[in-house]
Amino acid sequence: MITATKPRTKRAENRQKWLDLLQEAIDEGVKIGVNHRFKYKGKNLGTFLVEAKRRGSPELHEQIRQMGLDFKNHSNKPEDYVQRFIKELWNNPNPNKGNYITRFNTCILPKKDILNKRTKEELEVVWRLKFGEDRPWRKRDDVLTRVYKWKQFRYNRKLNPKKKWFQPKSLMGDLYFWVYARKRKPWLMQAILNQFDTYELEELKNEGFVQESWLKNLK
Repeated sequence: MITATKPRTKRAENRQKWLDLLQEAIDEGVKIGVNHRFKYKGKNLGTFLVEAKRRGSPELHEQIRQMGLDFKNHSNKPEDYVQRFIKELWNNPNPNKGNYITRFNTCILPKKDILNKRTKEELEVVWRLKFGEDRPWRKRDDVLTRVYKWKQFRYNRKLNPKKKWFQPKSLMGDLYFWVYARKRKPWLMQAILNQFDTYELEELKNEGFVQESWLKNLK
């Protein structure tokens, strides 16, 4: 007895057309976008992928994955985003540190409390290997905040009775290394000269932070 093949529904046929179009795009090497803006050959392929990602069955997800598109690489979930971030950083032969810090502070740091401990540890390891320093799970102070704290230290009579801009680490705490860098690298100090008044600049000159020629250029 021969059983008749069940005809495809119109919905199934439509889905197959989208899958065929997706395969064409993948074979062509097109950068696929899982968003409503992505179009291929004038068709809203991105919208199909968005719906497939949200409402598609596990079987459909697996079919699409085998075609060469993994939805995890287009996920907005914090864990998936951090994994992509780690992979990208690891594979980048010359990463721009400033760009990665901005992305970390903007997209990852606000989600730190819901990230898996192991994921955070992986990021820390890769960051250390790429940039040679630890990646703290807090946003570092910007330059103006550091200048403000430096001034607070200078005018703190109890902590700094000698009224000096530079004191031992036991007195300055973590601020010590930031201030020391401004003394050791003149260009860093030059970048913040306009944050100090004439009296403060004179004091800083006497302590070796500022050069006389810089003050002439400010006048």
